[in-house]
Amino acid sequence: MLKQHSMIRKITVQMTVMLAILLATLILSNFYSLEVVRKNQLASSKNTLAIYINSIQNSLNNTSRDLLEVFDTQINSLSTFGTKDESQKYFEAIRLQEILASKASNTSGSDGLFISVPNEDFLLASFSNRMYSKEGLFLTDFLKEYDFEAGKVAGAAEWMPVEVNGVAYLLKSITYSNVIFGAVIKTDTLMSAIKKNANEQNLFYLTDKSDRMLSTTNPVDLTKEKQYHIYTSKHFFVTEQIPEFGRLTNVVASRNVFLGLELIQWLIIFLSIAAVVITPIIFRFFAKDLIQPILELVKGAKEVEKGNWDYSFSNKASSIEFARLSNSFSSMIREIKTLKINTYEEKLERNKTELKYLQMQIRPHFFLNAITTISSLTYHNKNEEIRLLISHLSEHLRYMFRGGLVQVQIQEEMKHVENYIQMQEIRYPNQVFHMADIDRELQSYPLPQYLIQTFVENTFKHALAPKEMLSIFIKVDSVLTNGQPFLRVVIEDNGEGFPEEMMEEVNFSDLQQSGTGEKVGISNIQRTLKLLYKRDRLLKLSNIQPSGARVEIMIPMDNEE
Repeated sequence: MLKQHSMIRKITVQMTVMLAILLATLILSNFYSLEVVRKNQLASSKNTLAIYINSIQNSLNNTSRDLLEVFDTQINSLSTFGTKDESQKYFEAIRLQEILASKASNTSGSDGLFISVPNEDFLLASFSNRMYSKEGLFLTDFLKEYDFEAGKVAGAAEWMPVEVNGVAYLLKSITYSNVIFGAVIKTDTLMSAIKKNANEQNLFYLTDKSDRMLSTTNPVDLTKEKQYHIYTSKHFFVTEQIPEFGRLTNVVASRNVFLGLELIQWLIIFLSIAAVVITPIIFRFFAKDLIQPILELVKGAKEVEKGNWDYSFSNKASSIEFARLSNSFSSMIREIKTLKINTYEEKLERNKTELKYLQMQIRPHFFLNAITTISSLTYHNKNEEIRLLISHLSEHLRYMFRGGLVQVQIQEEMKHVENYIQMQEIRYPNQVFHMADIDRELQSYPLPQYLIQTFVENTFKHALAPKEMLSIFIKVDSVLTNGQPFLRVVIEDNGEGFPEEMMEEVNFSDLQQSGTGEKVGISNIQRTLKLLYKRDRLLKLSNIQPSGARVEIMIPMDNEE
């Protein structure tokens, strides 16, 4: 055995190596974390820009739709505007003004709509309440002087950025038959929703395709070279295209992205280095209180492994923690000893139950009835029925002698039940009707062997009456009872039902089988469920109206055995 100080030195070296690896890992993780944060910020900015651009495009599309609606409804009237007399022009202007005012007030996208007939020196414009009166006057004067080149704007899909008295607008127009229909939107209107979520550390600005500033959430013109260089050294720039007229850019301060990361990373590195230095010292001072109790526990574990269940510790631990550990270890040994005894007793009980279970299955009268049926069929030359009956009987015996108390899949148990019913249908032709409803997701779920078949066999034994149709219904599904999932098996028939005393005995106490074997099937099922799932009252018998018996079996689905 190694000396105590050699073990301490070995552990100290191992811990030092581990801490060195940890330190290297932390340094690498720092760089990786910074890169991950940067990529996440870029992804977040792109997602944010996509949302805002979608909002801007919705506003532009809504305004374009309003513009086209006015164009489609009024172009015929305005095409002949020059041929009308002054009174007709006057009332036509009033009507058009009302239409434009209604559109401008009912839309949340555009800031104004206008109609111009340059040859008649005619211009009508209506602006939303988002625009100041001075802005409306300046914009009206601008539209009167603006050169609408029909070849460039007729049917154009793009919005034209224009500046009027220091205010940026987006202008879109449609020219037809010397009549101009147009709409304007302030770029500040498009940025109004963005401004609510922007600040000095996270700003946005809107530019046209030539990078001319149209609007910004903060009073900083990043199109100026000096200010742009100042920001690029300390900020992230993320830009997305707006196909209609330009770009939207998000500027995020770097310190806002990495806020708090550097301090935490350096603190972790400092603590790691301190741990490397302090760990050997701690091992030197606590070696006696640490190593010796561990060796004592190892010794106790080996004694228990050899079968010495009466081993006890010397109780010389110098610390409260190891004293508690020793007491817990001793308590665990006693508990394991008790559990092993209980396990052996339960195993014996299971073996007895298994023997009773097999005895229950091998009942001479079933095979005598099968042989009698085969003999009867030979007199009627029903060779096909004889062959089928022998085949089903072979499958029945093969399933019966697979082993003792085991669990099988539901689909396998149901296959055996179907085989058993087919044997009975040969014996009682045109007298048996059965139906099964099995949840598809539960086909592979395990349940005790013979669980369903036992009750189906009892149905044929007690519910079948001469020359009367026997109906059997089997349903398997899952239910929640008090928040816990259960597998529910329901078997129903149309017989006379269970006696009241049997239902009371099964539902409220343990059914006691008679020495002659009466009620042995139900009793063994009840005992089997209790042994497998450590619970009572998993089997319930009842009668249904107008006649018939109902068996309900609940199997816990979270059972780990």
